[in-house]
Formats: sequence, structure tokens, C-alpha cells
Amino acid sequence: MKKPASLKTEINKYKGTYFLKVLLFFGLCMLFVPYVIQGQSSKKLVMKAYQLRMNGKTDEGKSILDQVLLNDSTCALAWFELARTQHHMLLGGGKSSVNEILHLSNKAVKYDPENAGYLFLQANNYYLNAYVSDGSEKDAKQYIEKACKCFKDVFSLFPDNKEALLYLVDTYASLPENMGGNKEKADFYAQKLNELDKASGAEAMALLMPDSSDKVQYWSEIYNSHPTAFAAEKLGKAYFYSEDIANGAKYLEEAMRLDPAKNLLQLDIGRAYIMMLMQQKGDKNENMALAKKSFQKFLDNNQNEINPYKAYCIGWMAKLENFSGNSEKAKELVAKAKELDPYFSNAFGIPSQGLYSSPGHVELYFSSYFRPF
Repeated sequence: MKKPASLKTEINKYKGTYFLKVLLFFGLCMLFVPYVIQGQSSKKLVMKAYQLRMNGKTDEGKSILDQVLLNDSTCALAWFELARTQHHMLLGGGKSSVNEILHLSNKAVKYDPENAGYLFLQANNYYLNAYVSDGSEKDAKQYIEKACKCFKDVFSLFPDNKEALLYLVDTYASLPENMGGNKEKADFYAQKLNELDKASGAEAMALLMPDSSDKVQYWSEIYNSHPTAFAAEKLGKAYFYSEDIANGAKYLEEAMRLDPAKNLLQLDIGRAYIMMLMQQKGDKNENMALAKKSFQKFLDNNQNEINPYKAYCIGWMAKLENFSGNSEKAKELVAKAKELDPYFSNAFGIPSQGLYSSPGHVELYFSSYFRPF
């Protein structure tokens, strides 16, 4: 008969098995450590690239993003930030293309398909491709349909998202049927918005109104009933469309007083006077002086604003100086703008805040593709 093992033998046997298990456990853990560290460092590097971009070192930031994706090709955050970086560069005349930017945003959605910020970026890049399409009505319509699908996906994921619904209303209401317009769909999403939020519902109703409608009266009634920053902004912009820039500026200034976060409206005031100059309406010298004053006021009141918006503002001041025949002053201002942001936007419209918000905390914004304000 086999002699029973002693208690000491059994304990030693157990200890040996236990330590083998511990070693195996920690060995497996170590296999995954590089991936955990890689994920953490990727996020930190993306944030560093973004901060460099905000501080006028966009090329350095882009190089970091390229390296991140070389090491971690599934990092959705890096694809997202690279797409925004390329868009930023394109606005300032950099070497990029709308097709490349769309490709990058598609990658971000591929690796994180339920991120509303990534879907918004993808949708906006579909719009951009539709805008610059080579005259093919079919291609442009397909891009618009894909953009609308992105916004519908956002609405499905986040049923309380107002911005996605506003884009759908604006698109379906503004475009002709052969380009994807659909009045019934516009009405449907406007009703959804009204059920969700009365202020956004009022904006949706304004988008449905014909251009010949008296929108000053419409927004005046709303503002008189609810004198909020939102209503003041909409009333001010309605005045802009009726070419009453003075009253428009008055209400936009009121909107900024009620909500200082709406500080970019100061740039809209300057742009409104520039539109009058471009259309040769009103007194040229007065409009130019008021535009300059508005842009200078933005710089004076927003010294802590991010560089891209300050540079954009200075860029407009340079154009006004050039238009006035002060080419040397214009060159000085352009140099100053490039020092802040080598790729400052040369577009007429104010770049979306979604282009410059922190990649770790993306906010969603609505800005019409069919109207200048």
C-alpha cells in the first residue's frame, strides 16, 4: 500500500502549484501591458498634437499624429485629430485635399462608430466634398445623402441631439429635390425638434420659411416674449439679411452681453459690414471703418481667445488694409496672423468651433451650409 503523503509534502505541493499560477497570471498581464500603455500614450500624444496646433505649431502636431498612427493604426482619436488638422491646414492654403480629409474622418468612424463627434466630422466632410464636386450633380447628391445618414445615425444614438436635427431640417428644406431636398422630411425633423426643445423648434420653423418671409418680425416676436441670448442672436442675424447692419449689430451685442460665450458674434458683425462692401451697398468708407472697428473690438475683448480665431480676425484686418491701398500695413498684419497660426483661415465664413475644440471633449455645433450667418 502506498504511504500517505505527509501534511508538509501536501503544503509544499500546493505552494508550488500556487506560485506557478501566480507567475502565469502575471505573465499574461505583462502581455497586455504594452497595449494599455500604448493606448494611454496615444491619447496623451494626440492631446499634445492638438495643443501644438492651437499654438501655431501645426506641422509639429501633424508629425506626432502620423507617428501615433504608425504605431497604433486603430486609434480613432488620432484619425479624428489628423482629419481636423488637415482641414485646418486646407483653410490656410496648406497641402491637403477634401478627399484626403474625408478618408481620415472615415477612419475615425470606422474605429469608433458610435462617437457623435466623429460622425459630425464625417458628415461635414461629406458636405465639403459635395461643395467642391466637379459639377457632377449625381456625385454631389450622393455626398449629401451620406452626410444626412451620419446625422441620422447621431440622432439614433442620441435622440436628444438638437444639432443633428437642425442639419437635417436645413438640408432637406434648402436643397432642390434633384439635389436631395425633401420638404416632407424637413417638416418631419422640424416637428421632432419642436417636441425636443422649443428654442430649436423655433429655429427649425425659421429654416422652413421662404426667403421672402419677414424673419425680422418673426424673431422680434420671439425676442419680445423671451429676451434670451439665443433670440437676440437670431434677431440680429435676421436684420443682417434685411441689410440693416446697425440693428443687427445692436442685437448681436446684446446676445454677447447675455451670454459671453457667444463672443464669436463680434466677428459676424465685422463680416456683415464686409458683405455690404462686397455688394457695394451703403457708404463704402463707413462700412470699412465699422468693419475694422468690429474686428479690433474682438481682439481687445478676447485676448485669451485661441490663436486660430485671433489670426482669422487679423487676417480680415489685413484684407481691409489691402483693400484701402495700405499694402505695407497689410503685410505686417499677415505676418502677425501667421505668427499666431501659419494656417489661419482665408475663408469668408468663421471656421467651426468643432474644428478647434479639444479632441477629448468635442462639442457639437450647428452652422448652416446655405447661409452666411
